[in-house]
Amino acid sequence: MKKTGRHITVLAVLLLGTIPVLKAQNLLWKVDMTGFFDNREYKSPYQTSQTFFGTRLSPEIGLGIDKDRHRIMVGGSWIQSFGSPLKDSEFKPTVYYQYSGRNGFSMNVGSFARTHLIESLPAILLYDSLTYFRPNIEGVLFQYQRDRGYGEVFIDWRRKQTEQEREAFLISASGRWMPGIFFAGGHAVMNHLARPKNSPDDISVVDDILFNPYVGIDLRNRLPLDDFSLQVGYVISLERIRSIGTWHRPQGMLAQLSAEWRFIGLNNILYIGDNQQPFYPQFGSLLNQGDPFYQSTRYNRTDLYAYLFRNRWVNCFFSLNFHYSKESFDTQQQFILRFDIDNYYKKPSRRPLKRSLLKDLF
Repeated sequence: MKKTGRHITVLAVLLLGTIPVLKAQNLLWKVDMTGFFDNREYKSPYQTSQTFFGTRLSPEIGLGIDKDRHRIMVGGSWIQSFGSPLKDSEFKPTVYYQYSGRNGFSMNVGSFARTHLIESLPAILLYDSLTYFRPNIEGVLFQYQRDRGYGEVFIDWRRKQTEQEREAFLISASGRWMPGIFFAGGHAVMNHLARPKNSPDDISVVDDILFNPYVGIDLRNRLPLDDFSLQVGYVISLERIRSIGTWHRPQGMLAQLSAEWRFIGLNNILYIGDNQQPFYPQFGSLLNQGDPFYQSTRYNRTDLYAYLFRNRWVNCFFSLNFHYSKESFDTQQQFILRFDIDNYYKKPSRRPLKRSLLKDLF
């Protein structure tokens, strides 16, 4: 009886001790709604002519403690393609822990939106159609950001190994150093396909590794434009089917010019080099997550776009995209709307700077 009394006393003390913690908790919520129209009029042998038209709703709710430096969020993404029955809609769960430190370090663990990335992956590494229907990273994300640069590393576990399915995951590292008008940075990505469980010997592990160091100049503060930058880099991939053992080493040059004035802009990407996806016809996007146009040895993409709305909560733009490759000339029209709001906007101390803008979908 005395032992039971001691247990009750200890439990009462523990419960009383949690009261300050409970009071320090904040209820957090956010809602991200995305609408997309993407009409692709392609004749390229590397692409499929098709139209994506749909919407995605991604609500989250959670708790934050220690001035919200520690957060646990739960939610999901409901994705509906227009013209499809409700039963064909998709639901992607969102569950993650997030830590935001005082020294620029942050961390995510779980299933979280890829819009948490500081820098969106370029098209050679991540195809935009995959972004529509797979909005979350499932794994871990580490970030470090300061005034003159940033770095981030994440692991995205894309498929679990079964008797029928290959295990698939992606490891990505990106960073940029910006001491002034000049900057330097790079991307390093590894896609890995394992064998299914108990698979025959004719099925092999496949590796895809890509490095993209670059240098550039940012003249937005030197010209009467809101944005003007030029970036030039080198691309090398290492790909092999392990049972064969031969490494493919496609190389090339990748350059990007970006310019914006008020609500209009231009983005031009030029690639000259070898076929960066030699195994795409065999494994598709399960191995190579990048745009299939990079199978061409000469490829140029020009995007002409205009913002209808662009502020802290809404990013809405229309883009005419022109794809020039060695094999064909193709066109694409995109209309993307992203609306994102959370309970932070009510807190004056956490309101973003006036010039803060919502990132786009990619």
